[in-house]
Amino acid sequence: MTHSALLCDRRYFATLPKIIFLSTIIPLDALKPKHARIAAFILVCMMTTFAHAEEPKSVLSVPPDWRIENTTYPPVWAKSLPWEGKIELRFPPGFFEPTSKFFWSYPILYQLRGNCITNDAELKRALLDYDAGLYGGKYLPKQINITIENPKPRQPDQPQTVTFKGYDPFTTKKPLTTYLEIQRRFDSRTDTTTILILRSPRPINKRDAVWQTLYRFRKDAGF
Repeated sequence: MTHSALLCDRRYFATLPKIIFLSTIIPLDALKPKHARIAAFILVCMMTTFAHAEEPKSVLSVPPDWRIENTTYPPVWAKSLPWEGKIELRFPPGFFEPTSKFFWSYPILYQLRGNCITNDAELKRALLDYDAGLYGGKYLPKQINITIENPKPRQPDQPQTVTFKGYDPFTTKKPLTTYLEIQRRFDSRTDTTTILILRSPRPINKRDAVWQTLYRFRKDAGF
């Protein structure tokens, strides 16, 4: 998954000045697809930084050395999604490193207007369009496989679990399977849908150190 946070990665420092210059004088659709995507992410980073000055408070905490991304929803690479609001992401050290235990492990918080993403079909669309847009055509939507498991009727407070067979466009450029735990609620007083997604290539295991770290974000989100 390519998020605007990838622009902070040291591998992109050398090309940033050139891409920033190009993005300011040339329309994005005139750039090469790779450069257009990176330029778009740069603009998202810039807008996110400016927005932080007016944003009263983030919901998700920021552990030491983690990277932060707060931005609007839908993101620029998935504008076809019909819901509106904001998202928060937190990226741990090692997120881009395949040998790290925190590789591709992170939380994402959706705060959307209205009572939305209420069924499996909408959830699949939200996940599929988001990731497919990030892949930039390197891995087609039809190649992505999403399996959703819902909690038992007697366990309504338990999270949904998802097996997401997708792609890593950052480092390995190879197919990647990740596991998600998803919790959702709707607040009629504020007309807001809140969704917390915890994601990692590591199989879900409450005793796993990475999952234990991700579970700490539940309290931030009120789950």
